[in-house]
Amino acid sequence: MRKITPKAVVQFVSLTGLELTVSIGFSFGAVGPYVPGAYRGVVVIALSVFLFYALAIFWFRLLQKAAPVPIGDIPVQSAGEHRAFLYMLHFILLFNPLLFSRLLPFPLLGLLLKLLGVKMGKDSYCAGIVMDPQFVNIGDNSLIGNDAMLIAHVIEGDNLSFQPIYIGNNVTVGARAIIMAGVTIEDGAIVGVQAVVRKGSHIKRDETWVGCPARRVDF
Repeated sequence: MRKITPKAVVQFVSLTGLELTVSIGFSFGAVGPYVPGAYRGVVVIALSVFLFYALAIFWFRLLQKAAPVPIGDIPVQSAGEHRAFLYMLHFILLFNPLLFSRLLPFPLLGLLLKLLGVKMGKDSYCAGIVMDPQFVNIGDNSLIGNDAMLIAHVIEGDNLSFQPIYIGNNVTVGARAIIMAGVTIEDGAIVGVQAVVRKGSHIKRDETWVGCPARRVDF
């Protein structure tokens, strides 16, 4: 695994430090004086956390628009690698604790995923864990089952790459299934419970795949 560079760490710490300072300062200055003393601490802390994550998501998305993480293999010591390191620091230290905590109700989890970049169609529902949300596209009326994982990155030794995951309309991904990088699942397909769909797999329309590694089955 590649070592995250000091430059990326310094930029991440500087950005999050500024976001934290603004959040705490606003909470104390604009809200604190108007809250009764017995509740002031709780309100200020809660508002600071909310504002911090709101600012973190806003600047993260803005950064991804201005300097997005490249799709595909990322060369060592490239500009794309630096962008990927900043991206990874945001998820490892800020966003994954929320996504993995299971504390958010599913409607709020869906909203968070969309804020982080998931493209999710009408009446689709996700009860799983989406890593690398900005590389995941989910169509209409699709279901991602409980504790399923969508993983759009590949880290194998020194190899680092990001490959989008495409899930069509009316797709069902079973509980605890794992969908790996570069997978395409066409409309009406079903992925069974605890199936592991290998990177780069293409599941065609109305097919059913089960097992580890997942394979097509005919009924």
